[in-house]
Amino acid sequence: MRVKLSIIHFSVLVSTAFLVVGCGAKEESIYTTYSGFALSEDVVLPKAETHPSLWFSSEEVASLRSKRGADAYAEKLWKDVIQMRFILSKLPAIPSLDDDKTTIHKYYGDLTQIAMYNALLYQLEMDEELKSQYREIAEKALLRGYKGPMYSIDPIVKGTAADEIYQSLWSQNFAAAYDWIQPSLSAESDAIIRGHLSEHAEYIYENLYSWARNPHNHQSKPAWGLGTLALCLSDHPNARKWLHRAVEATNQNTRYYFSSDGIYREGTHYYIFSMINFLPFLYHYKNVSDVNGFKDFKPAFEWPILVRNGKGWMPYQEDSYIRPYPSQLVAKAFRDSSTRLHSFAPLSSILQWNFINTDYAPFEDSEATTGFNYTGASWDYAKELIEFLCYEPDIEPIAPDLNPIVFLESGQTVFRNDWSFKSPKHRYLLFHGVPEGDNHEHFDGLSFILQAENQMMSSDAGYSRRSYGEAIRTEWYKTAEAHNVVMVDGRAPADEIGNDTPESRFRLTSSFFSSEMKTAPYLDKGTLNRTVCFIDNQRFAILDEVNLNGAAEISIVMHGGRAALQTNGLESVWSYSNDRYGPEAKLSQWFFGHDFERELKSGETTYIKGDYQSFPYFTDSKQGKHAFALHILDPGSTDAKSLDLEQPLATESKIVARNSNIMLIANRTGERHTYDEIETDALLCYAQKASKFIQRLAFINGSYLKFGDDLEIDIETRRAIAIEYHTSTGQATLSLDDGSSVKANLILKGNRQSVELDQGTQNLSL
Repeated sequence: MRVKLSIIHFSVLVSTAFLVVGCGAKEESIYTTYSGFALSEDVVLPKAETHPSLWFSSEEVASLRSKRGADAYAEKLWKDVIQMRFILSKLPAIPSLDDDKTTIHKYYGDLTQIAMYNALLYQLEMDEELKSQYREIAEKALLRGYKGPMYSIDPIVKGTAADEIYQSLWSQNFAAAYDWIQPSLSAESDAIIRGHLSEHAEYIYENLYSWARNPHNHQSKPAWGLGTLALCLSDHPNARKWLHRAVEATNQNTRYYFSSDGIYREGTHYYIFSMINFLPFLYHYKNVSDVNGFKDFKPAFEWPILVRNGKGWMPYQEDSYIRPYPSQLVAKAFRDSSTRLHSFAPLSSILQWNFINTDYAPFEDSEATTGFNYTGASWDYAKELIEFLCYEPDIEPIAPDLNPIVFLESGQTVFRNDWSFKSPKHRYLLFHGVPEGDNHEHFDGLSFILQAENQMMSSDAGYSRRSYGEAIRTEWYKTAEAHNVVMVDGRAPADEIGNDTPESRFRLTSSFFSSEMKTAPYLDKGTLNRTVCFIDNQRFAILDEVNLNGAAEISIVMHGGRAALQTNGLESVWSYSNDRYGPEAKLSQWFFGHDFERELKSGETTYIKGDYQSFPYFTDSKQGKHAFALHILDPGSTDAKSLDLEQPLATESKIVARNSNIMLIANRTGERHTYDEIETDALLCYAQKASKFIQRLAFINGSYLKFGDDLEIDIETRRAIAIEYHTSTGQATLSLDDGSSVKANLILKGNRQSVELDQGTQNLSL
């Protein structure tokens, strides 16, 4: 082993101590006290090394051959595999240290994929002559190993050609290729190739903790590669120590960057970028050692479906573009697993449904024009090959039957009306309140994004134009003002300690009104209460209440996404053209608040790498210690009728917005107040005349509501409630938020009853 590695070994010990034990209370709190998950560090290796074993055994080769024509999609996948430029390819020329970084990077990506693709075809081909040709190419690539400048390049230098995050894929590619042709190798070739693989394993082992200042993806990705090498070379005397370090290092990542309910805090771009390594490792560990790590990672495989929008795309908070979730890759691992997403169907069926019901067109279009796919590793990841290996045609796709409104304890909430795919009637808003990790973070606390009418609407600005290293990423894209947040002196709310999830209250779901309030601090300056309401399965109301210790500039940011903006009196209309993200549509928006001043601005938005453009947004700002403001967001088709709201009432503590059918009343005093037929002490109250005989009422953070002479409710604590009642019969359906049961005095049509209300929905007849 190189002298360079023994020098670095000391930093390994120091780094490990910092990450696991911590040099102080803050470090220990950050890296060891979040809610994530971990694999057992009592690692397991097989009794004897066997090949092939990583992706499949020799007994499974026949079924893989038959899968090539199992259905139309499997046929397409196989066609993609055999048409790859790596098949029977000449080996590329070995680069030198003086070559540019693109040449060096592509060389190792190509070489390891040449080995992998040809080795797979060797396993599946029946024609002996072709089989021999495939094996010869794969063997030549493996015998060359990592010749060239790789070991002379420091992986941690920014923009390096041999970054450890790409070496992780090179190691998994080479390991799979070796696994597939090993039984055909001569003893001499086998020894040479094992030497290349074990040298790389030892290189990763010695340097792993020095490659990352914290346990982010620059630590976890090479660790998953190291784990695969250990499983592939399980008879090697160092295999156990390699595997142990791999699991130990990845656990540091999954404990901190993942939440217990699967949220990945570095964003969905880096979720996929990590998944292309942890998914192979999980399969390899299960197939080689019969250790099922999928059960530990299960929340991380459910999360992308829980937060998918109406086109199947994962959201793009933090450093991320929009991303599809290739859930077909993992479906077969969960054939017998129950899931929160369905009352009885296995998770495998939900994962298969998600894949079938995802719009890949924008990503395919982007790849066709730029050459970059959605994985973040277009030059290194054997995408078509792995898709073929993992896809299982016989898994029945089944849609989730979970309530489409999802509250995740780790801070994300999705308000959606159904699980439909590409439906113009679909409505989706993601409310983001996840505590920041310390890598790839954006200043987006209590932000939201909205998708409806098959179009991206109120949106996050995105990741960057093209890459992480661009100056504009830090100058614009990750700033607070690039997100739909409430700023105080230019800063969004954020946790002060680390891993502190914003408090969530008043989580209510009903047939016509659902809600949640999240609370987050502005460091030492005060707090924001942001309440999101989903009304009539159509529109959204967002109520912001800022309370500060001293006067500051308070600014509420509103991004409409890739839209033109027009203002018609009280109404702002964001108009969307027909583009790769959806059809023509519009978003009508009203803003109500006292003494705010609006400033129209322009800022970039990027949904997919390279597709950036400037669009309008605005801020509504005021000076003071307090702010109270209400947004109403109403998405629709281009010819949808406006809500036609009347001139509102807006003071420092009270807001009323209404038309002939609906009314929203907000009051921050907590005291009872009266407006027309309504008397309430709620922070926010909603009233709707649904028909001649049906009245709908709801309130948040209240204990009392009176509606004319028909209805009165008085409860013992401040809660969120939705009531739909028939004025002619006195029958009512009442929904209570997710807190404990509560006593209430209820009067309908003069009939009084004391009731015990439980969370959820119940029918009452008085």
